[in-house]
Amino acid sequence: MSSRIPAVVLMLLLAGCAAVGPDYERPEAPKADTELFVGDGVEADTLAYWWRGFQDPVLTELVEQGLRSAPSVEVALARLRAARATREGTEAGFWPQFTADGSYTWSRGWGGGDRTSGWDKRIGASADARWEIDIFGGVRRSVEKAVAEEAALAYTLQDVRVSLAAEIASAYVAVRRCAALVDIAEENLALQERNAEIAQKRYEVGDVTRYDVATAQAQVARTKASIPTLKQDLTAAQLELDWLTGQAPYATQPKMAETQDTMSLPDLAPKTVPNDLLRRRADIRIAEENVHAQTAAIGVATAALYPTFSLGGTIGISSPDLSPWSSYTRSVSFGPSVGWNIFGFGTWRKQVESAKATLEATVAEYRDTVLQAYQEAETAWNACLREAERTTALQEAERNTARALSIADTLYTNGEKDIEDMLTQQANLLSAQENLVTHRATLFTNAITLYRALGGGWSDEATASEAADEADDTTTSLPAGKDVPNATDTKTLASQLQAAAK
Repeated sequence: MSSRIPAVVLMLLLAGCAAVGPDYERPEAPKADTELFVGDGVEADTLAYWWRGFQDPVLTELVEQGLRSAPSVEVALARLRAARATREGTEAGFWPQFTADGSYTWSRGWGGGDRTSGWDKRIGASADARWEIDIFGGVRRSVEKAVAEEAALAYTLQDVRVSLAAEIASAYVAVRRCAALVDIAEENLALQERNAEIAQKRYEVGDVTRYDVATAQAQVARTKASIPTLKQDLTAAQLELDWLTGQAPYATQPKMAETQDTMSLPDLAPKTVPNDLLRRRADIRIAEENVHAQTAAIGVATAALYPTFSLGGTIGISSPDLSPWSSYTRSVSFGPSVGWNIFGFGTWRKQVESAKATLEATVAEYRDTVLQAYQEAETAWNACLREAERTTALQEAERNTARALSIADTLYTNGEKDIEDMLTQQANLLSAQENLVTHRATLFTNAITLYRALGGGWSDEATASEAADEADDTTTSLPAGKDVPNATDTKTLASQLQAAAK
């Protein structure tokens, strides 16, 4: 017995050796030569619940409902649970494994002069224990790999939430935009129908020709034909919003119809800098964990080149039939064992080479993810600035077009201008109003894209209550000091003009 003890002790001491294969080092991210997307606005931490900064309770409710119940989130959660179970199963490799079995058999032989007249009955049971000593770190590297893969899926869940929040908000903006365009078209149609009636009356008394009536009625027909298409776009946007929030078709329609668009644009000048972006973007964290997992995979493949050592033992009993305990045969065995893949014709070494090459590819994918994040964030920030510069000009174009239409309408009524000028200004007004609505929607969509590019929509530190307090303190102004055209401005322009004409 004493000769066996040193071998066992030696194996346990060797288990404390360092694991083979490279240790993980965070990959170096590409550096930006200039400052990117830096301003004096919201702190990076407030990005976790950025949608609350739009000050629209309906938007907040829809986004947070989608984050709770959307199927895409449930899929990511289920995959995370699966990865956690896999990791816990891998960790079991650190501990002894036990198995047991039992049997009750009947046997009988014949021929060759065997005169056995009955069946031979035998009962047996055994228990086995085996503990693989992780001398070269194969199990440790496997656990390390599983932990990194689980972390990557945890960040994948956050990335799904980031994308989902942005998509719900964009769909909400699209619904509001389409609804506003329908309202504008219908109010312009009412104005055009009034003008067509005026042209008809003037034709009947001989003030104008049939040309004026036909031209006015043609404009009415064109506007009427555009409204079903606008309503189709509204329905499609509404259905997309329902789907993104995990609800049945038309589930959100009553709420959208009963409420007004109260969105206001938060301060869009982020204080986030490239280094902050590396920690805020979930996709970058995923790429980083992929590098970690693949680094550990090299260790797993390298450990396969070395022998495995284990301690094992077996306890068994057997007896003919159900004999008294004194007649049972008892056995016990234990001791160390070793296994080694000696002849693999290069299979195991090639697996190491394959793992190293895959690591190189994974590191390159990490760098590409970082560069793409820089590009997306800077592009989104620039789009916000450039679109904001259009606000004043678009508002002036709409106001001047409305003024021109009022003048053209008066001149036509007085017989000083033909109907072409008035109809042209009506078409111009409709276009200007649509441009203003589209511009407003683009401002919000660009802001949503910026928040998404900056990694907004999740936090592994801030609590929900802290994020809510930060969102309440967010100011509402445009990057360049511009005013956002209010949703009701464009909706009532046609009705105001109609009232003034009366």
